[in-house]
Amino acid sequence: MTFSTFLRSIPITVCLCLLIPLVNGCSAPPPVGNVIVIEAPATPSAVPTFTPAPPTLAPPPTATPLPAHITQREGVEMFLIPAGEFIQGSEGGFPDEAPVRTVYLDDFYLDRLEVSNAQYRECVGAEACQPPRRIDCCTEQPGAYVAWPDYFTDEAFNDYPVIFISWYDARDFCEWRGARLATEAEWEKASRGRDGRIYPWGNEPPTPDRLNFTWLPEEFTQRPLYTTAPVDSYPEGASPYGVLNLAGNVYEWVQDVYDRDYYVYAPDRNPPGPSEEDGTYRVTRGGSFFNQAFRNRSANRNNAFIPAESFHFDGGARCALDTPQ
Repeated sequence: MTFSTFLRSIPITVCLCLLIPLVNGCSAPPPVGNVIVIEAPATPSAVPTFTPAPPTLAPPPTATPLPAHITQREGVEMFLIPAGEFIQGSEGGFPDEAPVRTVYLDDFYLDRLEVSNAQYRECVGAEACQPPRRIDCCTEQPGAYVAWPDYFTDEAFNDYPVIFISWYDARDFCEWRGARLATEAEWEKASRGRDGRIYPWGNEPPTPDRLNFTWLPEEFTQRPLYTTAPVDSYPEGASPYGVLNLAGNVYEWVQDVYDRDYYVYAPDRNPPGPSEEDGTYRVTRGGSFFNQAFRNRSANRNNAFIPAESFHFDGGARCALDTPQ
């Protein structure tokens, strides 16, 4: 009998019994009738997947608010003028105040008060400033009445604004103090705020309790001072930021070269003023005790060509400072 004949003679159930152990590697399950039950291999457990936790993001750094006021060299208090837009110019003033436009300025600090005699005297003593060109007050007219012959040197006038200084003197003083002159746009924003008001205190007409200015005899019962007043006078006339005497008392030199048409082409973001090469005439702001109400408006540019080297009985200074970057 051949091997193939032998295999055909073996019942099929027996063949399966012989083969299954070879396939499964184990003994065959017992038959159920003529059926062989083959157990399915166990399904392996699913491998757990690792889901990483989302990273915890640190909150963005919070900018430290700038202090509303600081004390600079020589104990000078400066108030913050916050960054933002303001309305510059006036359609109802002199021609050089037009056109009205919206200007954006970065934040900066401005002196709360005008530069005083005592402060300027310190600069002269440090040989960083030239003395005022005259030490009296308060006229430029030859032979006119002089109210205070020793205005600059008498300590009784320590808290009064320095006068008879040129633009160069004002610049040198501010630099000696570690500050600078304000730009024309900075000065105007500090005076009128963001709402385009006419005067630092608002749109109400000037009164003797708000500023030191000149008025007609029939306007008020009292007479004008016709002289300067202490730099901390007239708190009721403060600007929206708390700065005093931005109207009246003495006008103040600012950085800009004067150009009557500057508002036509000036940038609307941090205007620096015309090029230094455009001339030596400089802008003054704020009016004075010698001016009537109209020239004490916040938008008034003095409508005048004032040489940088000139000095006047009603002209003083105020300083500005960049904020830390």
